[in-house]
Amino acid sequence: MQNIMLISDAHLGADSDVVDVERRERLLSFFRYVEQQAQQLIICGDLFDFWFEYKHAILRDHFEVLCGLSHLIRAGIRIDYLAGNHDFWLGSFLEQEIGVQVHVDDWELLANDRRIYLRHGDGLLKKDHLYRLLKRILRNRVNIQLYRLLHPDLGVPLALFFSRLSRQSARDQEDYTDIDYRRFAYAKIDAGCDYVVLGHTHWPACEMYGRGWYLNPGPWMSRFTFLQISAGGPALYQWDGAKAVEYHPQLPPGFTRNAERTEL
Repeated sequence: MQNIMLISDAHLGADSDVVDVERRERLLSFFRYVEQQAQQLIICGDLFDFWFEYKHAILRDHFEVLCGLSHLIRAGIRIDYLAGNHDFWLGSFLEQEIGVQVHVDDWELLANDRRIYLRHGDGLLKKDHLYRLLKRILRNRVNIQLYRLLHPDLGVPLALFFSRLSRQSARDQEDYTDIDYRRFAYAKIDAGCDYVVLGHTHWPACEMYGRGWYLNPGPWMSRFTFLQISAGGPALYQWDGAKAVEYHPQLPPGFTRNAERTEL
């Protein structure tokens, strides 16, 4: 029987050095917990606020985390990474040098006799037409090669600047709701999936629907939450730096049970 840990949306590098160091240190202590308790770690996107692979350079701020991932893999822990909306430019480094299994889009696996569907979740909102077009542009190989012409000392701060602008814009939206994400998850469960795991929304979820579960690890960057999937089923926890504490999520803004029943 497998014990799987799942995290999402750490956005390392997004904030001040003090905040980012705390976030990174808590993540490294969580890695030690994973090594003792799990056989697999799944990162559901946006581990870093910006990740770009230059041919001869990696971001120094992420060195410790990369070493932590490498240590887990050498200890026999499988690590899978689902590309998120801050992961447009994943290259070969994570797979070839670290040993992480990268999944560019959605992914399914069978564990503990359960069919699990996983996806970061970006682009699922009905109104995300322009974003879906932008995603195709940013993942274009020619555009990636052009961006590599920028020196890292220029390209990295520039990308982080626009990343923060994008996140602030999303934070300012007053009509936020994750009904579209739940609708997507429920349809997958109706189609035969036992668990549907999404990230991206920054709202943890561990909710039963019919015969299955809608799951979201929540944002490591602010809540330090994670999912555990074991033979006994899914559970949501918060990592306090030393131990896992059971976590009971609130509903996201703009979402009510009545709205769910009306619109789904």
